[in-house]
Amino acid sequence: MIERLIIRNYKGIKEADICFRSDSNVIVGNNGVGKSTIIEALTLALGYGLNQLEIVPSIFNIDSIKQYELDKVLPEIIIEVYFEGKNTEFSGKNNLLHENSNGIQLKMCFDEDSFADLYEKEKDRIKQIPCEYYKIERNWFSDKKVIQRLIPYSILIVDSSSSYFNSSSNNYVSSLVRKYLGDEDSLKIKTGLRQLKDDFERNEKLKDVNTAIEKKNKDLKVSIDVTSNIITRNIISPLFKDIPVEQIGAGDLCVLKTMLSLERNGDINKKKVVIIEEPESHLSHTKMYELLNKIKNTIDNDTQLIITTHNNFIANKLNLKNLLLISNNNYKVSCKSIEENSNEAAFFTKISNYPTLRLILCKSAILVEGPTDEMIVTYYYHKKYSCHPFDDGIELISVEGVGFKAYANLAKMFGKKIAILTDNDKEKRDDLIRQRGLENMPDHIQIFTDEDTDNNTTIEPSFINANKKQIQSLSDAVRSKKIKKDTPENLALFMKNNKTEWAYRILSNIDENNFEIPQYIKDSIDWIRNEQ
Repeated sequence: MIERLIIRNYKGIKEADICFRSDSNVIVGNNGVGKSTIIEALTLALGYGLNQLEIVPSIFNIDSIKQYELDKVLPEIIIEVYFEGKNTEFSGKNNLLHENSNGIQLKMCFDEDSFADLYEKEKDRIKQIPCEYYKIERNWFSDKKVIQRLIPYSILIVDSSSSYFNSSSNNYVSSLVRKYLGDEDSLKIKTGLRQLKDDFERNEKLKDVNTAIEKKNKDLKVSIDVTSNIITRNIISPLFKDIPVEQIGAGDLCVLKTMLSLERNGDINKKKVVIIEEPESHLSHTKMYELLNKIKNTIDNDTQLIITTHNNFIANKLNLKNLLLISNNNYKVSCKSIEENSNEAAFFTKISNYPTLRLILCKSAILVEGPTDEMIVTYYYHKKYSCHPFDDGIELISVEGVGFKAYANLAKMFGKKIAILTDNDKEKRDDLIRQRGLENMPDHIQIFTDEDTDNNTTIEPSFINANKKQIQSLSDAVRSKKIKKDTPENLALFMKNNKTEWAYRILSNIDENNFEIPQYIKDSIDWIRNEQ
């Protein structure tokens, strides 16, 4: 399978070195880090979209553009795909690593043989990279030119957002059907079409039409074309649930393309590489669940899956151990994956709706037990800083009974700074940390809880005690029906029985209310904001 992808100087990527798993790869990262560029570079090197590729200055990394403007150094774009195993036809040291490896190098470089003299004459007046003097070279690592049919894998691209792959649904599905059927079944279709032509030409009404045409021009007549390329044309229309594929919804089409790609195709001797870019763009949650189940049940040892996504459900369902986290620092792309034997990967696969990617992709985060805590954190943050935590790049995540340990271990693996807000449940701090499984956490993971284990066991009594001088005002703010001379005990009981409601009322009237917040919540917010 594809083992490695190295990119130099292509679009928003100055340097990238990505290693792939042989089975499934789920590429994630924030917007703008280069996920689509990685997929585009990979597919170009594999020969898809090259006929539409135009060498223009904008496909070069901005640093090389600036460098050319400074000292006229002619930049090169290099994309290399490394395959597993060794093949004498493909293997060699014609690669950036200068190692004897198996693969393809795609290079966009100055055509020195053709334009060296001309460029030397014009160099002083050329301000931009002279792309008209560039050429595209695509060679095996053995330095021989790539022959597409010899690529040892069947490459299938599903719903790529790149303009290189915007063929019509009918043509796309027809090509997949062709691979899906194999030579024998394709021959049967062509035979059927030939018979259809014979029947068509024997039709009496057509004969009348051709007789009328021949009276005006004896060399003209009408028929249907059933040449060997007919399957790629619109005469053959694949139907999905009796509906032409051109007319089905984008969600069904995405599922259909994916499943046809994953099925065994006509070339049974080739392993498959299936590339899917952001399937969630076209799928409802139900369709996404359907698609992922089909992928998991269909994929085999002869198939490598490479998929990009922003969706928690997809990442969790396809197992976080397959995650490739892409980061981009000054156009240098790095890739990080989860520990192979991580318990968290299996844990979140079973409860796939939880927002793992929000944690993995954030700069820092506050973890709370539920929506009540989330609203109170938002209330205090807005009161003090006049904005939402999101505005400062801080994710606010409710774990909702899952437990903090799984999230904390993810944060530990990926080096994310998180503040954990938790009820003390009458446990002393050290006992609470052990009970939550949060011992031996690094400094960038901190636990915050109310130290008063006798009175402030949950957020409700903590909040009441923080505002004991204005109990009646607090009562009027959180209750739908006003109660005169409310007591802390009665108010605490109401708030525990109406957790989300009381916090919602406070947050909804944020400009009117001016309540104190439990100190441990203040400490957590100040720490995460100042320490991130």
